[in-house]
Amino acid sequence: MLISVLRTIILYSLVVIALRIMGKRQIGELQPSELVVAIMISDLATVPMSDNAIPLLYGIAPIFTLVLCELLVSFFCMKSQWIRLGVTGRPTYIINNGKINQKEMKKARYSISDLLEELRMQNVFDISNVNCAILETNGKISVVTNEDSSEKAYVLVCDGNIQKRILDMSPYSKKDIKEFIGKHRIKDVFLLSVNTNKKIYLALKE
Repeated sequence: MLISVLRTIILYSLVVIALRIMGKRQIGELQPSELVVAIMISDLATVPMSDNAIPLLYGIAPIFTLVLCELLVSFFCMKSQWIRLGVTGRPTYIINNGKINQKEMKKARYSISDLLEELRMQNVFDISNVNCAILETNGKISVVTNEDSSEKAYVLVCDGNIQKRILDMSPYSKKDIKEFIGKHRIKDVFLLSVNTNKKIYLALKE
């Protein structure tokens, strides 16, 4: 009995340490790959925990292999936009400028009932007040109401890459970005966003 208790405490501690190493957030904010790793870690820990005949190493080794894999994936996601899109996907504009994008909803297999439920959870009970609703990669909805729409920002350059999909929905173009960069003699843009009041936020690559 004492051995089972000690094994459980050891495995519990290792799982907590593993999740701390990965720097994970609350479950509702996990990306798909992060959620998979969290589920697999919990399953791997239960096997040696429930059977004393299985060596602890059989649970410890796979857990830290998963942690290493997740850290490597996170590293490469930071280095490559295409890897990041492949692993986490991209945000989807469910509502833009007050218009529901039914095509994007079908792609995301997101029903109108799901949308209305998420809006209510954001304390928005009248969809006509919504200027913009974005389905984030973690499944959460970000909402901009008409009262806040004057401050809606367009992220035109992210991690050094021009965001074509955002440009298509904004009043700006690639030419505007190039003229701005040329005018200010900027070499490496890390982040460039412009809100509807033409207020610019610029961060250069370090």
